[in-house]
Amino acid sequence: MRICLTIDYVGTAYAGWQVQPGQTTVQGALETALEKLTGEKIGVVASGRTDAGVHALGQVVHFDTDKTWGASAFVGGLNRYLPRDIRVLTAEQVAPDFHARFSAKRKTYVYRMYVGDVERAIYSGRALRVEPLDVDAMQRAAARFVGRQDFASLCAANADTTTTERTVYVADVFARGDELYFKVTADGFLYNMVRIMVGLLLRVGRGQLSADGVAAILAARDRTAARDTAPAHGLYLLCVEYENRGTDRAAT
Repeated sequence: MRICLTIDYVGTAYAGWQVQPGQTTVQGALETALEKLTGEKIGVVASGRTDAGVHALGQVVHFDTDKTWGASAFVGGLNRYLPRDIRVLTAEQVAPDFHARFSAKRKTYVYRMYVGDVERAIYSGRALRVEPLDVDAMQRAAARFVGRQDFASLCAANADTTTTERTVYVADVFARGDELYFKVTADGFLYNMVRIMVGLLLRVGRGQLSADGVAAILAARDRTAARDTAPAHGLYLLCVEYENRGTDRAAT
């Protein structure tokens, strides 16, 4: 049967999601836990790969197993074998044609920052320290990301993709106390796209770039026009949306 999990993790200790020889990865830790729990060699498929240092609050994965257990067995069972910085939140049995990546309709990322004169221990590896920024200007610039566009300027040069067009539904910057967030929802993201967006917005917040300048960079369809890429440690995969993920659902 096919099982779908929602998991969260702190990406600090991992070389990203995808299994890599000689590296500690989130996928590797999950597959090891699955083997210990089921006795089977199981490969897992995620909604998308996160880079080294990137976190997830709602990553979605699927896998196939010969076990006929109820979905709840995979929540507590896997959490017994996983490291504390990776947790299974929910499990459900899904249709055989469900695919964590290709069945996804929308994904939402959040980039977390904080304003401070010195580095804060509580934010270490979890948020980017920034100087006071012009949030209103950043909001105006973020609005330029919304819509169906060619985001070639916001795609890492070594990305493996057949098209650079994506639809962004929401792109917003907002403050909560000394914390600052960029939230973006789209039908999909190019490699490093969100971090490049944040790099542009930081330039806007510092008065180095205007909202019109962001629009011009998008229109250029040239990665060199966007320049900066924000560090990975402020980025969180917030959630992945599907039309239907199944009926047999269990949560901790």
